[in-house]
Amino acid sequence: MPFPPDVTRWLADTFAPADLAEATALLESAVDERGEPVGDRLLRCAAWSARGSLDRLRVIRRDLAIDWRDVIVEAEYDVVDRTLVRARNFADPMPE
Repeated sequence: MPFPPDVTRWLADTFAPADLAEATALLESAVDERGEPVGDRLLRCAAWSARGSLDRLRVIRRDLAIDWRDVIVEAEYDVVDRTLVRARNFADPMPE
């Protein structure tokens, strides 16, 4: 299944050219706790949270297979006054 264009763009913008193929392969093989491929929202969350780091993306990929909700919380929420506050919604395309 091809990535949404915004995820492809985000990966190209945030990963070093030498790391792009591996980052793409890691996301292409990402599955949830049922072993199902992850959808667009989780791809966006993973790509955003990795911030150009293959090591971080490997951890996120593992986390997706354990409990995908943790990946959403990390990507879409900020902590403000010790409270989770939704700051982003990756059900929508990533900003340019």
